[in-house]
Amino acid sequence: MSSDYPHRANLTAKRICELAREGDDLALRAVQREARYLGLGLANVVTMFAPDTIVLSGGVMKSADLFLEGIRQTIRESCRFVPFEKTVITVASLGEDANLIGAARVWHHRFNSGGENA
Repeated sequence: MSSDYPHRANLTAKRICELAREGDDLALRAVQREARYLGLGLANVVTMFAPDTIVLSGGVMKSADLFLEGIRQTIRESCRFVPFEKTVITVASLGEDANLIGAARVWHHRFNSGGENA
């Protein structure tokens, strides 16, 4: 990134996504690059485990529409020896609090269900 980039100060993932939506070329390239790297990582998961579903979550996934097609394209290009089309890539319906909600459910089940681990 050049030192004369007008949006350089206080640049966050959220702001990069906003700039990409506004058509900023550098932000669009950053989103495409990250989608590629996410896709490569997920292609490895698909190759090793052939999961039925991969659920993506977190704050950046609020802008999933910017990433998902690039992720899927990279998986298509990278998974030549496994049936990648059987793996569904989706965004968590619980939003960015999915991890916290999951941890709370585990705690509740473990300590309030009266099971052996209580």
